[in-house]
Amino acid sequence: MKATSQDPRILLVDDNTVVRDMLVDLVASLGYRADAAASGQEALELFDRGQYSLVLTDLLMPGMNGWDVLAALRQRDAHIPVVIVTGSPVAGDPRAFQPGVAVQKKPVDVTGLDATIKRMLHARLAV
Repeated sequence: MKATSQDPRILLVDDNTVVRDMLVDLVASLGYRADAAASGQEALELFDRGQYSLVLTDLLMPGMNGWDVLAALRQRDAHIPVVIVTGSPVAGDPRAFQPGVAVQKKPVDVTGLDATIKRMLHARLAV
């Protein structure tokens, strides 16, 4: 297990600087430490060097999209919780219903995101 349960750390991935900075501030306000990446490739490099409890990634990004990030993360850690944040519909996409995957709609609802993070971290600790 890569995550340390005492000090949950979240890896945020979004190609939009404004959204990425907002998510870092939002996650910090919820009491979590966060590192941010501007691309899927940068996120994987950070993931390989760090210990993360959860990854929160945008879906639509140039290069690696959120599904690509999810697939690459699963190769590194089959149990890492991943939250996909998107303004695009994902209904019917089986990747959205995998164990350890949650989808949050943009604009992000703070209460909903907090509940999702807590639920997914709790499930991760139970594995």
